[in-house]
Amino acid sequence: MNESIHNSGIKIGVIGLGYVGWPLYVLLSRKFSILGLDTDENRIIKLKNSEQQCGESAELLTTNYKELSGCNVFIVCVPTGVNDDKTPDLRPLQKVCNSLGEILTPGSTVVFESTIFPGATEEFCVPLLENSSNLKFNEDFYVGYSPERINVGDDKHSLENIPKIISASNEKTLELIYNLYSSIIKAPIIKASSIKVAEATKMYENVQRDVLIALANEYAEFCKAEGISIHEVTDYASSKWNFSKVNPGLVGGHCIGVDTYYLLNRANQKFGSLPLIQCARTINETKTEKVANKIRELAKRFGARSVLLLGATYKADTSDCRNSKALEIYNILNGEFTVDCYDPLIDADRVREGHRLQVLTNPKELRDKYDLVVRLVNHADFESLNIPNSKFVDLNNLL
Repeated sequence: MNESIHNSGIKIGVIGLGYVGWPLYVLLSRKFSILGLDTDENRIIKLKNSEQQCGESAELLTTNYKELSGCNVFIVCVPTGVNDDKTPDLRPLQKVCNSLGEILTPGSTVVFESTIFPGATEEFCVPLLENSSNLKFNEDFYVGYSPERINVGDDKHSLENIPKIISASNEKTLELIYNLYSSIIKAPIIKASSIKVAEATKMYENVQRDVLIALANEYAEFCKAEGISIHEVTDYASSKWNFSKVNPGLVGGHCIGVDTYYLLNRANQKFGSLPLIQCARTINETKTEKVANKIRELAKRFGARSVLLLGATYKADTSDCRNSKALEIYNILNGEFTVDCYDPLIDADRVREGHRLQVLTNPKELRDKYDLVVRLVNHADFESLNIPNSKFVDLNNLL
């Protein structure tokens, strides 16, 4: 690590203080002069009141871009989702670039961590920054790309110990970014040869998972037809050194179920389709409807009038409900039966705001009895939950 970076007059602005930006902000605040920005006022209030805050760093949070005007390094961590037609929704990035351009000064560096398709940094973000700042790229300001690898709810793989890929628009900027991240990350810092290579690497990481899960989902159907357990088969197959152990499941969240669409859209623009990847995405998307149908079949078989779904987040032991397939299943079944959804970890206000539905978060809100209880997410909190006189199944049975 280059210690001189701490005395180089660097002042960092982290834009977007969610699952990616907040951990990064906390680590950087221990080493550098820093400000954090999020346009969600409720998020800023929550962070300032949170016990997670790092010393006085939580006081240095704002919703106003003008307060970042003294910064010379900006790290962009805003979410990138998809539109209803599954095309990339780049509006959050567009808003950031337009707002950032108004305060960008000569010599500034902008590093993007938001997941985007290969080419987006230089073809989409840079022109926006140039237009809104009246500065020239690679003469007046510089850019880099370092894909986030945050695994929400994973205490083992934290920001500090995950290898960090970096890239930049020139060698001097690459060295600056290297010194910046190496001052807070214990794992190796990997220099990519270009920004586009770093962007494509992030795509490949998540698309590979999507394809492997699709294979597991499809093989699970075959095993069911044969009357054998996909989980037992997977355990035995994983005894071979080069077998990738991937279990069937619902693919939600902010990465795997979203990034594949970014790649497919880019491929269609450049040369054509990616049939294997498109097929895998279709398999994983239709799995949600299949699980809902199996719950429907079980409910009718048991004569169930009341159904309780356990879990509303996209994965176990996290509050993150982005692209939650459990919530999609709830929406499919709600109205056909009396359906409650219970999740003690989820932010109920965010669910009501973003999904317009009610998720129970307190066990006291549950009914005394449900005809059918389905565990869709394996929160550890569910192990001690007791709902007597109810039929019980879990996601593994349904898959």
